[in-house]
Amino acid sequence: RQWTSLQRCGKKHNGRQVITSSQNIKIKTVRALQGRSKERRKAGAFLIEGVRLVEEAIAADWSFRFALYDETLNEQGTLLIESLKSRGVECEMVSTSVMKSLSETETPQGILAVLELTNLPIPNLPTFILIPDQIRDPGNLGTLLRSASAAGVDAVLLPPETTDAF
Repeated sequence: RQWTSLQRCGKKHNGRQVITSSQNIKIKTVRALQGRSKERRKAGAFLIEGVRLVEEAIAADWSFRFALYDETLNEQGTLLIESLKSRGVECEMVSTSVMKSLSETETPQGILAVLELTNLPIPNLPTFILIPDQIRDPGNLGTLLRSASAAGVDAVLLPPETTDAF
């Protein structure tokens, strides 16, 4: 299909192709990952948004599929994009309107990324494990996870009946 490149990138900004179409495959991927845990499990991926979360994901050595950013990205975020590019991560610029449509925050920071969803290994001989059984509200699960981290929990096991952590 010869029109794919036109669909993928709509215009140029400072010599870079900018994604402007909501029909772009990466934009569709982000939308699918946003609200459906079934899609996240099926794709084996999840979405993060914001400079701090991208910075933490790099520090934790998560595997990135791709990152999207826009022209509103601050200097710290621009350095993160350069770091990701140097690691071989595909980073693409999107229009500000596309980023706003994808953002789940009121004031987007101009960066989001899709990461590999992998189960982390359970430490040998854990002494403190959290199993949040049948927690349906993502906010409640988040509170439990932050409390578990502060309390020094070694591992968290999420049963199928519990809401998605991502």
